[in-house]
Amino acid sequence: MAKKQPSKPQPAPKRPIPPVKKTVTPAVVTVPALPGGWIAGVLAVVLGLVLYLNTLGHLYVLDDFSAIKDNWVVKGGLKNLGIIFTTEYRYGAWGSPGPLYRPLSLVMFAIEWGLAPDKPWLSHLMNVLFYALTGWVLWITWRRILVDYAPALVAAAILLFMAHPVHTEVVANIKSRDEIFALLMNTVMLYCVWRHFEQKSTAWLTSGVLAFSLALFCKESSITFLAVLPMAIWFFTQKSIGDNIKITAIMTVPAIVFLIIRHQVLSAQPYPEVTSVLDNFMVGAKTTIDRKASAFMMCGRYLMTLVFPHPLNSDMGYPQYKPVGFGDWRALTGLLLFAGMGIWALLNIGRKHILAFAIIYFLATFSPFSNILITIGTSYGERGLYAPSFGFVLAFAWLLTKIFKIDDLKNLWNPNGKGTLLWGTLAAVLVLYGFKTIWRNNAWYSSYALYVADIEHSPDCAKLHYHLGLEEAGKGADTETSEVKDTTWFLKAIQTYTRAIELYPEYHDAYGSRGLAYFRLKKYDLALKDYETALIHRPNDARVLSNMGFIYFMRGNMEKAEEVYRKSIQFDGRFVDARRNLGAILAMKKQFPQAIEQWQVGLKYEPRNATLLHYIGSAYRDMGQMDKAQPWLEKAKSINPALQ
Repeated sequence: MAKKQPSKPQPAPKRPIPPVKKTVTPAVVTVPALPGGWIAGVLAVVLGLVLYLNTLGHLYVLDDFSAIKDNWVVKGGLKNLGIIFTTEYRYGAWGSPGPLYRPLSLVMFAIEWGLAPDKPWLSHLMNVLFYALTGWVLWITWRRILVDYAPALVAAAILLFMAHPVHTEVVANIKSRDEIFALLMNTVMLYCVWRHFEQKSTAWLTSGVLAFSLALFCKESSITFLAVLPMAIWFFTQKSIGDNIKITAIMTVPAIVFLIIRHQVLSAQPYPEVTSVLDNFMVGAKTTIDRKASAFMMCGRYLMTLVFPHPLNSDMGYPQYKPVGFGDWRALTGLLLFAGMGIWALLNIGRKHILAFAIIYFLATFSPFSNILITIGTSYGERGLYAPSFGFVLAFAWLLTKIFKIDDLKNLWNPNGKGTLLWGTLAAVLVLYGFKTIWRNNAWYSSYALYVADIEHSPDCAKLHYHLGLEEAGKGADTETSEVKDTTWFLKAIQTYTRAIELYPEYHDAYGSRGLAYFRLKKYDLALKDYETALIHRPNDARVLSNMGFIYFMRGNMEKAEEVYRKSIQFDGRFVDARRNLGAILAMKKQFPQAIEQWQVGLKYEPRNATLLHYIGSAYRDMGQMDKAQPWLEKAKSINPALQ
């Protein structure tokens, strides 16, 4: 029997080989956990609160009056919401046109006035809270954007931003809520875009569009983030150019909508705004070249303030600064600095150098305030450095990390074992910044304190002298009746107005206010002379015309008084004083219906004006209509019990 041959081993069946998965590098790296990272955000919030707590007891200052205290639209509350969104920013305070459209800021002020009428503490508190919140949002946003950079760099930049003294004008001046809220919302927009990249979520992108829309309606300069956004995507992600264009195009939609609405509102004004040389001395330049040279001179001044924030000043206007040509070293230095920064940044865009981004961020967000592209209504204002200063502190923080050779991506508080060195150096800078910030806040307590502090460093600024004169006259007058209670203050005010006129002989407001000071001191001939001079330089000055009318009235010249009062309301239909006095003259002439009409128009702008209410009741009484008179008289007395 044959032996059975062993069977040949059969090869094992082949298993199907799974397809090789392609590794795809994400366009944006998800932010890894960072031990103690939340502390940086909390420190930013704490800095914002601590450095500005001493502003909570401050009064209304500077532009707060035109934006809030003297703005009848804002004081009318949310019932004036339609007016807020369809008129220029200062429509409720000024009779002349303006170039600003910032309805969202006014809505916030209207709400706060409704909650606490004539109580600035609430608005100051909101400024501080929004500023502190900005610190947290900056941290969580730029920690994401700069995920490939040392967290210590991001933390240092944000802490430097929160402590920088140049922000005092923004936080301590309620009106500058527009700056705070705009940067906050623009940063939220960037955060939402990065979350959209991470999660591919339409909801995040929609939230970003909403945030950007809020920023635009709070302040026009937010439109510069249409340059910041694509640059941030280019520098800090691997997104394709097509994706970058798509995201930027989506954000362009609300910008276009905003620009259309803004154009419709501002073009409806009766005539365009005329910028005074007192607001922006560059309009006095003889040539376009000189205007640009003057702009570069001030750009250099801005940069110097950013690098070395002392002294700080609310105004450096004419003739403290005058138009110059490129033969002036200051203009040439400014040109070389800004051109040099711009060229270096452009040359390093391809390398995606973070310093190039910091420069581009600064130049883009500063451009509306530079007066280089367009001439705006001011030649200098530290609030213009608020958003741009983040570019500066980002560059500053990068420099610190380079000096100390820090590139640790996982350790925030002791990066590369050099935490003591880095944070010790930063702490020293923050202490200096903090001391300057708290000290400067004191100057923003009141308009008088601000002008006294700033004239020391800007002694030839005519506008500062004029506004100081207003404050001095206010200190010498009774707050209820405006009658003189201290002659010394009025004499000081006259001297200060005179200095303003010496600095700018065509200063119509200074002539008008000096005339009013003379009037309060019963020097009527000197008052009338100043009023007439004021009208030579600005014939349509409603307040001066109204003040002249009172002198004519006192002298028994009723026809002349009525004439100038009618001119006054012709130039400013919202000027209540002129309507009140015109109505009084008409009532004296027994033209009661016409008088009541004038007073009722005045109540539209000052609904709680007890004098107007009393006048209307008195007119009905004199017409023998007591049934109509009584409600008006009772309402007037409820507001001012002294009225009989």
